[in-house]
Amino acid sequence: MTDDTRDRVIRLEANLEHVTVQLSDMQTKVNEMHNLLMQARGFRWIIIAMAAIAGFLASCASKLLPFWK
Repeated sequence: MTDDTRDRVIRLEANLEHVTVQLSDMQTKVNEMHNLLMQARGFRWIIIAMAAIAGFLASCASKLLPFWK
């Protein structure tokens, strides 16, 4: 193996280690985001219920607003 080829292989190994570390870091971040979204899944229904109640109250208020003095 020539010196040039050996140097290229060494650089390639170093780059591969760097890519492996980056991929591991990204996997950790994706797992954290997934866990956060799974925790917020139940909260989604609370938001939908609050929006429905607010819509109902707004429709009732718009009916009663002309009669309110």
